[in-house]
Amino acid sequence: MKQRFFRFVQSFTRKTSGQRFVPEIDGLRFFAIFTVLLFHLNTAFSDSIGSEGAKGQGAENPFELGWWIIRLDLGVKVFFAISGFILALPFIKQYWFDGKKIQIKTYLLRRLTRLEPPYVIAIILFYGVHVFILHVPFEEYFGNFLASLGYIHTIVFDRSSIILPISWSLEVEVQFYLLVPLLSLMFFKSKKHIVGILIVVLFFILSIYSKNYIMAHHVKYIGSSILAYFSHFAIGILFSILFLTNPNWIKRKSVFWDSIGLIAIFSLFYFYKPQIRISNNILFNLSILILFISAFKGVITNYFFRLPVIYVIGGMCYSIYLIHFPLLFLLVKASKQLAFFKDYYSNYFLQIIILLPLIISVSAVYFKLFEQPFMDKNWPRKLRKSRTCIRNKLSNSEKDND
Repeated sequence: MKQRFFRFVQSFTRKTSGQRFVPEIDGLRFFAIFTVLLFHLNTAFSDSIGSEGAKGQGAENPFELGWWIIRLDLGVKVFFAISGFILALPFIKQYWFDGKKIQIKTYLLRRLTRLEPPYVIAIILFYGVHVFILHVPFEEYFGNFLASLGYIHTIVFDRSSIILPISWSLEVEVQFYLLVPLLSLMFFKSKKHIVGILIVVLFFILSIYSKNYIMAHHVKYIGSSILAYFSHFAIGILFSILFLTNPNWIKRKSVFWDSIGLIAIFSLFYFYKPQIRISNNILFNLSILILFISAFKGVITNYFFRLPVIYVIGGMCYSIYLIHFPLLFLLVKASKQLAFFKDYYSNYFLQIIILLPLIISVSAVYFKLFEQPFMDKNWPRKLRKSRTCIRNKLSNSEKDND
């Protein structure tokens, strides 16, 4: 029975295309998606009951829950750093370790075929909800629909998509994907590792100041673009350099790094706000880097991030991220009736117990149907082959009838 359950859980493990599976990275994805879920649950629940929620209760005091909850959206920035790490790896191998040469066309096509289908399905699904269930006129959100499909909604409308509000961060990710081949050429072309590291650090610093300028001057249309968020990707790139150039050091584990990891988590929250401070932004990003290191080098931390249930949920984070926000606002309309307590946080934790398992379960179904099949890098070729076989069978059937 136990083995059967384990095999069932393992069936949801994310499939990698070409690179070896690194459970710690999916463990970090779990950390990122869990914080985002808790943040948006607070948003949905407080909105449904007409309360300020965590914003109005202890938001300025680290010893109050509200202070922590309003910072939980930091998970999105952790996602950016993970993307920086993942996408930099093959390019570092190519330039510095004479690895397989990356064909830019293949790289871009793989990004498209891997990530586009689940995203397009989510956009069409929630656009349909607005039109057919919420009875919004078809043409009213059609411009938002097209801009969302093209990953340009925040650039065109200077705000998050009405159809899928969380898609702003996916637009930033796509901008990074497109820049990675050029950036990698700039960062890693020189065989001298120190040169590449210094160039990445320079871009990191420039991005910090870029975000500061955008926030201070309320610059429109690019506030949610790569210009404001590249520093997080740069941290992931720096960790990928550390990961590949010091593999033996990364493998050596110590309880010391568990302690450092806990400090890094507190630092993530502490330095996350206010983001307009340059010192906060730098220290926040360094905290992400230390958290990544501790995920590999800590004894307890590494054990936690390598737990199957943790890395499996983390591996489904894209599906969870795509559908959780609308689902939360839909489900909380019913679950808020179970707000038995006078205290906001008691009711909030009750919502967590009720809604998070539901969100993860629905997301797991979405993952199985609309994401996992597209993790196979050969799915377009297999689809064409299947269509050809079907056409041939139909043709042969018609001939037999004749």
